[in-house]
Amino acid sequence: MNPRLWSRLAALLLVPAIALAGAAPSVPPAPWLLDQVKILSAPEMEGRASGTAGADRAARHIAQVFKVAGLRPCCADAAYLQSFEVVTGIRLGAPNSFALLAPVARAFALGRDFTPLSVSSDGSAEGEVVFVGYGITSENLHYDDYAGLDVKGKIVLAMTGDPGAADPGSPFRQPDAYHYAERAHKIINARQHGAGAIILVTQPGAERERLPPLRGISQPWGIQALFVTRAAAEALLAPSGKQLAALREGIDRAVTPQSFPLPGVRVKVEVTLVRERGTTANVVGILPGTDPRLKDESIVIGAHYDHLGRGGESSLAPDEVGKIHFGADDNASGTTGVMALARAFAARGGLPRTLVFVGFAGEELGILGSAHYTQHPAAPLDKTVLMLNMDMIGRLRDDKLYVFGVDSGTGLRQMVEDAAKGLPLKLQLRGDPFSPSDHTNFYTRERPVLFLFTGAHSDYHKPADTWEKINPQGMETVLTFAARILERVGSAAPPPAYVKLAPAPARGGGGYGPFFGVVPDFGEGERPGVRLGGVRPGSPADRAGVKAGDIIIRFAGLDVKTLDDLTFALRSKRAGDKVEVILLRDGKEISTEATLEQRR
Repeated sequence: MNPRLWSRLAALLLVPAIALAGAAPSVPPAPWLLDQVKILSAPEMEGRASGTAGADRAARHIAQVFKVAGLRPCCADAAYLQSFEVVTGIRLGAPNSFALLAPVARAFALGRDFTPLSVSSDGSAEGEVVFVGYGITSENLHYDDYAGLDVKGKIVLAMTGDPGAADPGSPFRQPDAYHYAERAHKIINARQHGAGAIILVTQPGAERERLPPLRGISQPWGIQALFVTRAAAEALLAPSGKQLAALREGIDRAVTPQSFPLPGVRVKVEVTLVRERGTTANVVGILPGTDPRLKDESIVIGAHYDHLGRGGESSLAPDEVGKIHFGADDNASGTTGVMALARAFAARGGLPRTLVFVGFAGEELGILGSAHYTQHPAAPLDKTVLMLNMDMIGRLRDDKLYVFGVDSGTGLRQMVEDAAKGLPLKLQLRGDPFSPSDHTNFYTRERPVLFLFTGAHSDYHKPADTWEKINPQGMETVLTFAARILERVGSAAPPPAYVKLAPAPARGGGGYGPFFGVVPDFGEGERPGVRLGGVRPGSPADRAGVKAGDIIIRFAGLDVKTLDDLTFALRSKRAGDKVEVILLRDGKEISTEATLEQRR
């Protein structure tokens, strides 16, 4: 007899109760679900930004629901809160100054003439000024604002935008070229060329001029970075006899750089920023398993409860900064789903395997809460047989439910298809488990995952994501489907086993550059660099010997301090290029070479 078949048969014979498991429990009805979404997205929650009082209120509410349901606390002192620190904001320190030293001394006013950018490093820089047009270097488009210039230790002045913004025929209007207009390209490109600091100014005529607010939580990018008014920029250009409007027109007309040193112009920049830290918490409740042979194995059911607070760098409504971003669908809906399933299975008496219910904090900051949980699991991670994640499940339309990760564990695809039978759902199945939500941190640690999602919409990351647009009947259907999956996985023998998937075709567009194939670990690192949570099987990174846990510190000649640096380096390359990658592994530097591939 086939030994594998025998082991499966033996497992079934040893646990007959599993084969006889009952139907999934009834989830709370639509009115209850909508009430919970209303509570979590109410004005007093203030958008639930991690580390704020509003998020703390939401966490206490989730913990109370877990307590009333009868879940066991996860942590010391009978607490449901698993606390950790996050960067919560940024503010001005002292000093912050910008001064023209020569040919005529002039001090510019903070908040009126200039402001530091949140990605700026602290420190001072003094030197000659070089006008570098749009601050763009593109080998692919044969355009380089730095060509022929030595800017090492100097201060560069660059405009926002890119050449030929009004010309649909401009090479910068190609889908993979839009990123050259981003601040990230300009700032990292200046640092890469050795500049001591970068001064950005709004290009004439293209935008309403205003100094950007100091907001966000970005790590410093290794260079002092300021934004100045056009009047301040014109003061720097005055000794050359040139003006921004004429320079921009000349560059745009021919799509040709017109960079030059500003004769005798010398400035000094000082930046001091205070990156504030606060405490946030995952909310974790445990429903112990009922079978002595299986209770040591667990399923994690999770959703992030945090959102954007009053906007910030992730908001897609930049003109509504300061307004509450309510986050009803993203992700009060998924959090409500976790609470609903906790109530349902607790009332049922549990499952043979242990269920761990988690409301994650810090997802909007870079899936930090799930990163913290996987480093400090409430139940052993190596015995976690599935992670079920729900992110934006509140707007079921045309009965379409997206289910990601169905090929991440043995038998999951069939379980998912069986769970939908008789329900008004049109499943959109995706085998690939990688996407920017909390389940990714589990899959990169070799756990099977499923991700439920009812689709994107125009209110995403805007104040308009409110409870009135939620489909509670649709949520009830989605949660009934989820409960059926949990019933099956919580009782199945054997459970789904992790499947190491080959990379899905990497989709092009968006200016992400060629394909390398790594998955960052989004937790905060102790040193500069990009720590890797995973490497896609069969990818260029995999073939180059890159491993999960490695820290990329240099890529294609660029020092990598943040994930933005790695993105910048990739965008500067083409498919087929060979690049040197310097890694830190167990404290030692390792050099390897990878051949990048085309995104398809």
